[in-house]
Amino acid sequence: MRPVHVEGVYAYVGELPPGCRYCVRGVKLVVFVTGLCDDRCFYCPVSRIKLGRDVVFADEEPARSLSDILEEAFRIGAEGASITGGDPLIALRRSVAVVRLLKLHGGPGFHVHLYTTGRYATSEALRALEDAGLDEIRFHVRGPEGLRAVEKAVRVRRDMRVGVEVPVAPDSVEELKRLLVELDRIGVDFVNLNELEVSPDNYESIVMRGYRVRGFVVEGSYEAALELVAWASSRLRRLSVHFCPARFKDRVQTRARLLRKAVRTRMCFEAVRPDGSVATMVVRGGAGLLDECCGLDLGSAVAVSPLCPEARGRAVELQPTASRLSDLARAAAVG
Repeated sequence: MRPVHVEGVYAYVGELPPGCRYCVRGVKLVVFVTGLCDDRCFYCPVSRIKLGRDVVFADEEPARSLSDILEEAFRIGAEGASITGGDPLIALRRSVAVVRLLKLHGGPGFHVHLYTTGRYATSEALRALEDAGLDEIRFHVRGPEGLRAVEKAVRVRRDMRVGVEVPVAPDSVEELKRLLVELDRIGVDFVNLNELEVSPDNYESIVMRGYRVRGFVVEGSYEAALELVAWASSRLRRLSVHFCPARFKDRVQTRARLLRKAVRTRMCFEAVRPDGSVATMVVRGGAGLLDECCGLDLGSAVAVSPLCPEARGRAVELQPTASRLSDLARAAAVG
């Protein structure tokens, strides 16, 4: 197999996983189904407001019901979804309900993949997820228990693709080579290698282990992942191996998703920015502008499009969240 490498974007050998093809285009809804997890990975990037709490988010929007998740899917024009956590299998009933709902409304072509540590991946749980319509399951393998869960999934699945997704520490190359050989033997479909990311919530634990931080990633992780992809191209029989750099996730995947949402939900007094945010002009007084420009009356001020030639005021940029009108009202009040 010949490796494919696009600098700063991705590298892979074999076939790019279907779930990744959707993510590359920014058309996947991210459903955080629970922050509960019984594993304690030192590099876990999940924020403290989520980790250890049984909370649900859809693309960073709080979701209090299944309909909230569905509404966010419509807002971004989702063509698929990734279900993550925490460990979604701790909230198995909820995860199954989310998969079933999204497949029901999105249709059979709506691609859904799910991440899990595998700790609670019983045969019954795996069958329930596939019966609900799950297309792809990705295991975070940390030891023998996770490997046994992967083997079980390969045995009991019918059509569901089984993969493994792990971060690459710069000193883990030889360990990961042994894992890739074993996964190739088992019959896993693909492995995703992630650049080891640094967040405010894992920074201390990463630095305490002696890793050097460069920006928001661990130094040497990128190079180690490329080494693994190159090695896999000549040493593995059939396993596809894909590397997704952190900068690609942030600069391409996340921005594409935000842009889709901004364009689809833009109001007449907003202009979509290249980074996926929306900009508006807050004008004190300015009620007369509403006759010339489409706008929103905020009481002591009005919000109009920055493109309105008569508008003279303070520019406000916001993320395209469902609650941004409240954020805009607060920004106008303090301005």
